[in-house]
Amino acid sequence: MRIALIGPARPEQGGAARHTAELASRLAAAGHNVIIESWRAPGPAAANTADGTEYPRTYRRLAWYRPDTWIAAGRRLRSAVLVVFALVSQAQAASYLSVLTPLALGPDRPRTAVICHPAPPSDRLTRTLLARADTVIVHSAAQAAQARTLAPEVPIVIARMPPHLSPVMQDISAERAVVYWDAYLRAILP
Repeated sequence: MRIALIGPARPEQGGAARHTAELASRLAAAGHNVIIESWRAPGPAAANTADGTEYPRTYRRLAWYRPDTWIAAGRRLRSAVLVVFALVSQAQAASYLSVLTPLALGPDRPRTAVICHPAPPSDRLTRTLLARADTVIVHSAAQAAQARTLAPEVPIVIARMPPHLSPVMQDISAERAVVYWDAYLRAILP
């Protein structure tokens, strides 16, 4: 299956960038054709860079100051089966909506999912983004309750954050992490 992940990616620092790279690697290991569409330079969601392994099929074609790159991404990704947005900040909502618009054109539009890393903010753009997604993925029951108030018609899925990505539990065995990732992949894949 052709899958595109859109959001912060390594070598940017932060849990969301690490999560995106790890998710891409695990989906690819499961046999999917996975790319990451990320930003040319870190923006509101990640202002600093850090050491880290970048997923090899990461494309940095999006620019915060160029809305035409957002629309172009939507056109490029129409052939994907699934497009997953990593929502870290409400500042991303406008760009993600601009990617979604061309994705929705035509009869064979890809499925879409939005991963809300923090609790989703209740602004109008975020509400519209979540309402237009096919699935919203959150990490806790509290986040699910908030997401349901923003997008009551959209399926909300709780997939606990894999503990080795959580700041609280950095030292976890690889075997135990697989259990969390398997559940996470089931939340994303049809």
